[in-house]
Amino acid sequence: MTPRQAPPRAPRRLAGAGRPVRLRPGQKVTVIFEAMDAEGMAVGRAGGQPVRVPFAVPGEEALVEIVRPGRAATGRIAALLRKSPETTAPRCRHFGVCGGCQWQHLADDAQRRLKTALVRQYLGPLLGDAPVAEAVGAAPWAYRSRLQATFGRRAERLVAGFYAADEMRRIINVRECPIQMPANVAALEAARAALAATGWSVYDPATRRGLLRGLIVQTAQATGELMVILSASGELPDRMACVRALRDALPALVSVFLSVQPRHTPELLGRCVLLWGRPYVDEEIAGVRLRLGPRPDIPPAPQAAVQWLEAIGAALAPGPLDVVVDTACGDGFVPLWLARRARRVIGVAADRAAMHRAWDQARLNGTSNCLFYTREPARVVAKLSARGERIDAALVA
Repeated sequence: MTPRQAPPRAPRRLAGAGRPVRLRPGQKVTVIFEAMDAEGMAVGRAGGQPVRVPFAVPGEEALVEIVRPGRAATGRIAALLRKSPETTAPRCRHFGVCGGCQWQHLADDAQRRLKTALVRQYLGPLLGDAPVAEAVGAAPWAYRSRLQATFGRRAERLVAGFYAADEMRRIINVRECPIQMPANVAALEAARAALAATGWSVYDPATRRGLLRGLIVQTAQATGELMVILSASGELPDRMACVRALRDALPALVSVFLSVQPRHTPELLGRCVLLWGRPYVDEEIAGVRLRLGPRPDIPPAPQAAVQWLEAIGAALAPGPLDVVVDTACGDGFVPLWLARRARRVIGVAADRAAMHRAWDQARLNGTSNCLFYTREPARVVAKLSARGERIDAALVA
């Protein structure tokens, strides 16, 4: 070794407590991961400050390259030094590139345990020592009934899918999505081909020009019925050309909407206009019949919704003589399920439109022991108390 050459410097081991060290972009540090954050990143410490890294797992040790320094630095794994036994092979080919999923590399049991820990961490300051139940999970695959995809252009070709994990404007041309119901993915594939054939322009967020913005697909698990909502920045050149293309490609289609969204926003839903069919798909979850429109106010996971209802029922434990209040009842889904267990259920909707939808759902189910209001929950409770109504349990959102 000549005098002009210096020996290679090993990366500094900064994990653990100690005097804070300012991290720099490109610097490599050794990190032991201790927890997960709400964005699905593993969190450890280096130089006395937290470092967040995607696709890592608590209990693992890795050589991490700092990508963005700061109070909550982010990095990427340069070398994995100790692997966790709780990892699993991601099922989706797009995982790690697509920004839609962050937890597929974790086994189901580990996901539930770590998500329970997150809830306890965030609610701890509010609840104190109050118990937080362990997270439960339904089937981890093919569970989502609603798909939302954004359109883009790549080499003059229309692509449709989800935003990339590392770049908001880059669209992953999704060919599979194991968490979606297969009918949703098939509908995305067929609609992508049908709309590409029209030759209509694609909206460009950089220039704010173009027409086609994205696509929302809603599948009813109970009936298999399909709704497609095409989002555009303005009126279509030929509405019926769009309808014919979608109908030819999707035999289960019962509803086609146009969502006109002229604003510069990633939000695809704007002013919705029914182009063809009926304004809803028929669904049934946990014995409750539902008509779902373009803005359904239920979780987009029917199997998980059943577990959600069961958890609510176990917590409230309503009896046949009880009166229950739901302070944020949406379109009436939860009150209609609770109505079979209580004497009366009172739901407070966000606005008059939601209240009318809740009444419609009650008539659809033949439910007569639900009442729906639209005003501040405290005012509803005060009004009921003034009438001498006893409230035995309340669901507060």
